[in-house]
Amino acid sequence: MKKLLMAFAVLCSVSVLHAEPDYYAALCAWAPGQMPMSSSSVIWGVRGTLFYGDYPRLNGLDLAIGVNRTRESFNGLSVAGVLELANNANGLQVGFANVVENEFAGMQVGAWNHVGHGYGTQWGIVNTAGYFAGFQLGLFNWADDLDGLQLGLINVVADQSLCVLPILNIGF
Repeated sequence: MKKLLMAFAVLCSVSVLHAEPDYYAALCAWAPGQMPMSSSSVIWGVRGTLFYGDYPRLNGLDLAIGVNRTRESFNGLSVAGVLELANNANGLQVGFANVVENEFAGMQVGAWNHVGHGYGTQWGIVNTAGYFAGFQLGLFNWADDLDGLQLGLINVVADQSLCVLPILNIGF
């Protein structure tokens, strides 16, 4: 019984060790001067950025006057004055420009919205996507491949059609 309890205690203590530190908040003026300073930190809460913030993962609320970059994954609500840049994202992005390089699920609202592979909604002046399943609403909508709807002045689905009227472009 003692050996079983000792093994359980060791297992529990090892499971709480992380290679990357986790934090509940981050403040960034510029990425080298951000707090916490570790570029491998994971934020579980709020990040506030003045000019440029850069972390691998963020889960929560991301607020910026300038640019927020999340190198691996972002989950939550992002509001950026200039640019929200993420490798993968889930949630709501609101900003002048919202860019998700790979996988995205959720909603983007901004002047320019871009996803590599997305599911959800894009509302903006210019919406672009590699593959997109959902709804694009803007003056100019572009998708390499679309499973959904486009509503705008110019709607382009590279694999299917070109529609230059302010009507729905439907791709399936």
